[in-house]
Amino acid sequence: MSAPSVHAQALAGALALGLLGTGCATRAAAVRAPDLTATPVVVTPRAEDDLPLAPRFERAREMLGEGKSADAARVFDGIVADPSAGELAPPSLFNAGLGWEASGDRERALLRFAEARGRFGATEAGRNASLREARLLAWLERWPELGEAADRGLARGDSADAERVEWLGAKALALVEAGDADAAQRPIDRAQSLIEALGLGQGGKLPVAVAEVELALGEVRRLRGERITFAPMPPNFADALERRCQSLLDAQSAYTDAMRSYDAHWAAMSGYRVGQMYQSLHRDVLAITPPASADTDEKRALFLGAMQLRYRVLLEKGLSMMEHTVALGERTGEASAWIDRAREALAGLTRSLAETRAALAKLPHGEAQLQQALDDLAAKAKK
Repeated sequence: MSAPSVHAQALAGALALGLLGTGCATRAAAVRAPDLTATPVVVTPRAEDDLPLAPRFERAREMLGEGKSADAARVFDGIVADPSAGELAPPSLFNAGLGWEASGDRERALLRFAEARGRFGATEAGRNASLREARLLAWLERWPELGEAADRGLARGDSADAERVEWLGAKALALVEAGDADAAQRPIDRAQSLIEALGLGQGGKLPVAVAEVELALGEVRRLRGERITFAPMPPNFADALERRCQSLLDAQSAYTDAMRSYDAHWAAMSGYRVGQMYQSLHRDVLAITPPASADTDEKRALFLGAMQLRYRVLLEKGLSMMEHTVALGERTGEASAWIDRAREALAGLTRSLAETRAALAKLPHGEAQLQQALDDLAAKAKK
């Protein structure tokens, strides 16, 4: 890890010295045997179904553009099922995936993309389907399958460099979400070299492929930083806290870059992770046991109060980021699990902050007195 930056030193110092402190029950029905002579469901034919294949394909594309996603997907599925579809089959299968995805049926979309990749892998539609399949696997958080998809993509000989960036990002994300931060660093390094050579995302909106790499990098830095804990107390607490703060700031930088793609999913995941880092740091520092010198109930209460006051700012920062993430979901309609997690974390942080304030209010020592105690400790530490 590189030497701590001035920002990390400032954050760690402020935390260590307290400078940021104030900061129907119903009767069961009789069981009936199924009516095997029931009238079958009749599907009403649509006007599009009577069109020849080529005009039907074009009409389905128009429907996609009109926002009739599910209807368009059904028409495309019908074309694929037609034995005479010929060269229209690959793009129809891919477009069916797009339609189902846009309609919110991601599992059905995933099946279409996987089928297009398997049946028509050598075509443009098949190659594009493999990328869309990987993005859906990431959205659905199916990390082992994402890793397998990335391996297939990296083994292709027809991928453009920008596509290789996406495959490397997918591989890194699959590895880091499995908990292997060190293995994930290797595809990240390869992807960053390609990103630099291609000049992707310089000074503007980031392509989704680059955002995935940046998010994976943030995950690596977060996991490495969270290896630094404070119970038991490390020999040099100030140095350990500074390194933990440096990792937090480095990870936050990568997550912030991922948000530059303006993709609501990656932004939601990144925002949640930033808030989670502050929440985790607060949890870890509050796990510090009182020193041996706190040998009375009064001294232990003073120590606990000082710790709650000193590190309350971490709860406030985490809560603020969760509020922004939940607002993002409400504004964009993003409905991934990351928004749900942010709502849950927001509720937990709100409770924790309220409990901290209540605990401080019950202490015989006011915040000003606690702050003075922190200042005295800081002065002694400098001697």
